[in-house]
Amino acid sequence: MRILYLDDDAISRLTVSKIVDGKYEIDAVETTTEFFSLLDKNSYDIFLIDINLNDSDIDGFGVLKKIKEKNLPEETIYIAHTNYFGQDWENKCLANGFSSYLAKPFIMPIFEKIIKK
Repeated sequence: MRILYLDDDAISRLTVSKIVDGKYEIDAVETTTEFFSLLDKNSYDIFLIDINLNDSDIDGFGVLKKIKEKNLPEETIYIAHTNYFGQDWENKCLANGFSSYLAKPFIMPIFEKIIKK
C-alpha cells in the first residue's frame, strides 16, 4: 500500500516515515504544493493528512475536498492525523469526509486497525 502524508511538522513526518518504513511505501511532504504535485504524478491507497497546516490558506479539510474532486477509487482511505483530540474532533473529521481519525502521536497498531476496516 502506498501512503501520501501531508504534515507541516518535520518531526511528525520523520517519525511516521520511520515507523511505516519497510511495511508501506510513503511519501511525506510539508506543503500542499508538494502534496498536489505528487498526487498528480502517482497513485496512492492512503492519504494521511494533518488538519492544521501552516503553509497556506487551506487546512486539512480543504485538502480532502480537493482530493475528492479527483474521483479516486472508492476504496481509497482518507485519515485525519492531528493534534486535536476527542470525540468532537473525531466526529468533525468523519462528518467532513475523512474515512477515519488518528490523533497524534502516530501509533502503528491503531493505524493498521484503521486501514484494515
